[in-house]
Amino acid sequence: MRYYIIFGITFILLLFILFYNPYLGVYNDSISIKYEFNDEDYHWEYNLNNDNLSLQESDKNYWKFIPNKNGKTTITFFYKNDQSIKYKIIYSFKVKNKKIYWIDGEGYGLLDFPNPY
Repeated sequence: MRYYIIFGITFILLLFILFYNPYLGVYNDSISIKYEFNDEDYHWEYNLNNDNLSLQESDKNYWKFIPNKNGKTTITFFYKNDQSIKYKIIYSFKVKNKKIYWIDGEGYGLLDFPNPY
């Protein structure tokens, strides 16, 4: 009987840990992304898959996005030159009521990529 209680408590804690906060980050009113790679032959470009976020300001390696309308969106960043793509980073977000929820991040060619702030 005691093992069933321990198993039940462990199972409930596991469910709480898994579903308590499924987002990697929650941001109010804006989200910024900055990269610190300085290769003269390559440059950063981005692609938004819809208009749920809009670009408010940008610099060479810095972008600030603000909510435009509710829904899910993806921002893909490419570190590339004219012939090839060196790095590719995909961020998934959910926009709801002027808040931006970071759902997922995935990088190709990098061991680590910067978190939005």
